[in-house]
Amino acid sequence: RLEGELRACEGEERRLGRELGEQRLEAERLRAEERAFWRALAEHRLELDESEEERAATASAIRYATAELARLRGTNVLNDMFRIAQEGSFGTINRFRIGRLPERSVPWVEINAAWGQACLLLDALVRRCGVPTQYRLLPRGSYSAIQAGGDVLELYSSDGGLTRFFMDRRFDLATAAFLGCLREVTRFLQRDPSMRLPFKIEGDKVGGFSVRVQFNQDERWTKALKFMLTDLKWIIAFVESRDFGDRGDRGDRGDRG
Repeated sequence: RLEGELRACEGEERRLGRELGEQRLEAERLRAEERAFWRALAEHRLELDESEEERAATASAIRYATAELARLRGTNVLNDMFRIAQEGSFGTINRFRIGRLPERSVPWVEINAAWGQACLLLDALVRRCGVPTQYRLLPRGSYSAIQAGGDVLELYSSDGGLTRFFMDRRFDLATAAFLGCLREVTRFLQRDPSMRLPFKIEGDKVGGFSVRVQFNQDERWTKALKFMLTDLKWIIAFVESRDFGDRGDRGDRGDRG
């Protein structure tokens, strides 16, 4: 009986696949017809004896529509890609918790994944806004890094055993550099007086709490990271409410090749 049901399900799946393929072909045919219609209409309009004023008005309308379409396409992209939220005492980015508590020991693999997402987000903000920065972000998933000067610092860690002390030192340098880059983005955006963050960034601290893990309390470290993500969320909202095009690698950023 189960084999019969399985065969029936497989047959239904094949049927749905065929229907989906047919619908895609039909949709493409309709799109082709629509494109042909608009081409014919455009050619017809060109044949009309328009005045120079009408031609200028048409060109202006086309430019406006093109710019508006580009703006709309960019709307909420960062917010959709990077979901920043809170889970109790933790800040989260794309559901990855960042931080540790004595009663809730988040595995390093999850913390590293969260840092990777934060690195990718900050890099996207730098590129989109054309922020000149002394840092080079290297988003590589759970093994992301940041280049400060000539040193590439690992933005990830582990329980590490005997090597933990040295790993924590480099990890702390990386997180402090990340916060430095975030501060540069903030200052760049604060050329607009309306730009304000909920938590002030000073040195290696955000909202008065250090992002360094070494010689820090888990609760204070976790709070600093939660505040950092909150600031990033505010920056996303600010950037997407303004007309920032994707500027690629533009800006005085000689560290990018």
